[in-house]
Amino acid sequence: MAGKKVKLHTIVIVIVLFFSSVAVSHAQQYVSQGAWAVGLVRGLGWEADGIPQHSTLQDYFDLLAGRNFIAVDLRNYKTRLGVLPDTITYSVDVQHSGRYRLIAYVYGNPLMFTIDNQATVSSTLSSGWNYEDMGKFILKRGVHKLSITIPQGGSINALYLSSYVENAIQPQGGWVANKALDYGTEARTMALAMDSAGQLPVTSQLPSTIRAGQNVREFIFQTPTDPIINFSMAFPGPSRGYVMVDNSIVMPYDTSNEKSLQVQLKALDLAQGQHTAYLRVLSGQIPLSFVINMHNESPDAYVALMRSKGFSMGFAYQYVPLANAQASLGNFIVQLTKNKPSAVSLAAMPVAKQTELPSQRALRTYHESISPMRPFE
Repeated sequence: MAGKKVKLHTIVIVIVLFFSSVAVSHAQQYVSQGAWAVGLVRGLGWEADGIPQHSTLQDYFDLLAGRNFIAVDLRNYKTRLGVLPDTITYSVDVQHSGRYRLIAYVYGNPLMFTIDNQATVSSTLSSGWNYEDMGKFILKRGVHKLSITIPQGGSINALYLSSYVENAIQPQGGWVANKALDYGTEARTMALAMDSAGQLPVTSQLPSTIRAGQNVREFIFQTPTDPIINFSMAFPGPSRGYVMVDNSIVMPYDTSNEKSLQVQLKALDLAQGQHTAYLRVLSGQIPLSFVINMHNESPDAYVALMRSKGFSMGFAYQYVPLANAQASLGNFIVQLTKNKPSAVSLAAMPVAKQTELPSQRALRTYHESISPMRPFE
């Protein structure tokens, strides 16, 4: 009889402890994905340039996730080689905040580009028509001033403002403002923001269809999900050129002064669907091989990667307590800036049991054509 009482007491104690742990779990403060997105933007120092005065969470999601593309057709601008330098100024209506790459299709002597009051950039001296990556501009939603100076002997055909293949800093499936942040999402977004996703293990190679021309190759391939990929090339001899992906980013390479003729280009985060990698060899050899690698994008892989960088991580699907998320944000800022963490506090935003739908805008690709751009007034 005494033994039965002991067992009954043991069961009661276990039940009390179980419900006590549940109560502690409900009392724990967690972080919403919306609050984490705002914290990342502030920690990265992008808020002043990338977020408009009357902002919404969507502006923060757009700035982090990208997926926006503005194509500008300038063929209606008539310029004759050999005339005096000319500066043309336009207004561009940027409908979504973002980290935009300026890609220009230019000819001849260097052209100069300025957006708003940011630093002027110039193309390089080259023969024939070539795509050139003019660099990255953080642009907030709204109208921006673009100036192009075309020198004697130079010309321009088109330009693109693209945040499409910048690493899309977002959870798998898109941002959900009131969803609780888990460690897998925390690790993934920090790794993408630190441009470290290329360090994830390679899992497979993607097949491609090849279209060939003189000194040009096009590789058409399909991505089954939203993977991290990179391109590896091997050359028989010195080579210089560039790879352009979906008209959205230009990645130059040059093996002329390298001991190795193996090239691995920057890792990219591509949307699900069909893509084209355009290879142009400006001088030297066509590659012997062009391999498209796909990386392991599981939440556990991201957590393991960030643990290797000194971040304290729980299980991938475990929610992140507020104090832990704040500590990770501080470590994130230190590793990016090499300074003491700035006073960036995570905002108090509600975490709901029933979450809203993902931010679909962050998942779509936008193609807004302006032909020609209207003059800036």
